[in-house]
Amino acid sequence: MNMIRVQLGERSYPITLGTGILPALPGLAARLGIPRQIAVVTDTRVAALHVRRLSALLRKEGCEVLEIVIARGERQKSLACANRIITRLLESHYSRRSALFAFGGGVVGDVTGFVAATFRRGIPLVQVPTTLLAQVESSIGGKTAVNHPLSKNAIGAYHQPSLVFSDTEFLATLPKREIISGVGEILKYGMLDRGIFAYLDRHIAAILAGDPSALREIILRCNRVKAKLIQDDEREERAGGGRAVLNLGHTVGHALEDLSRYRLRHGEAVVLGLRWELRLALAAGLTDKADGALFDDLLGRVPYHPSIGFIPRDRLVERLVALGASGGFVVPRKIGKVIVARDIPPSLIRSVSRAFRP
Repeated sequence: MNMIRVQLGERSYPITLGTGILPALPGLAARLGIPRQIAVVTDTRVAALHVRRLSALLRKEGCEVLEIVIARGERQKSLACANRIITRLLESHYSRRSALFAFGGGVVGDVTGFVAATFRRGIPLVQVPTTLLAQVESSIGGKTAVNHPLSKNAIGAYHQPSLVFSDTEFLATLPKREIISGVGEILKYGMLDRGIFAYLDRHIAAILAGDPSALREIILRCNRVKAKLIQDDEREERAGGGRAVLNLGHTVGHALEDLSRYRLRHGEAVVLGLRWELRLALAAGLTDKADGALFDDLLGRVPYHPSIGFIPRDRLVERLVALGASGGFVVPRKIGKVIVARDIPPSLIRSVSRAFRP
């Protein structure tokens, strides 16, 4: 079992990673002083596969457990879903001396984190991620949010968890599509860190095949990078760097996700976003050509080439032009170095975007 500590003063917390470690969770939570009145929020798929086991382990430790099951999918990241969870908490007489366990993927983690940040002005949160994307990325860092009809993640708060507990045994039950989605975020870290890139170059096939050892190693490496970025820039306040580099692939990715009406999952959209933004950066002369070719080769070895003809290309292009003018794009300078580019000409954004094919 590996442990990484995110150092944020009084908001510090451990990330615990291992295989078959779920029985250790209740004892660790108790040692950290997490309240024993616990609401476990999960989705229908994880509930069917795993929630009884987690609840039994917590009850054996003497915890009071309330199970709250929500539907699956991005549409659950809403104020309406958050309100339903809060209603269950109030009906069950949960209080400021309660805790929430987010038991699932990124959607469950985001909406549960948002409730934890706002219920009774904030209660402890434990992230127990069960997908590759959540174990690599979304369970760590304290960003919680729900969507608004006009914008993804428009309503949210920073609320650091008290514990992130990743058992890679859960990944064995993931469908192939969820592995691809998680690989989208992993590829981002390959551009941020040369060591991760080298590991991916050697082991991408094993990761895509769901090899337990390769998955555990790559999650650990990505978690170390993210923990350092959070420590250095918890609230994404450093202009041109810091935690903002984690948005690599996400400017285009979020636009694709939104305009597809979430038919593309987050990590799938990030795979496409990374390819798209790399081509944009190469066309703008911002990326070292040799490193760009290496990264393009790695991206090409991921077997994900969906048809996106159902997304209105003109609307997408103009959305990207507007995003380029406002926040810019996080793009690679070389492997291990990314920048925020705010001066890419609209004409170049249009030409690259109209020519792009997955």
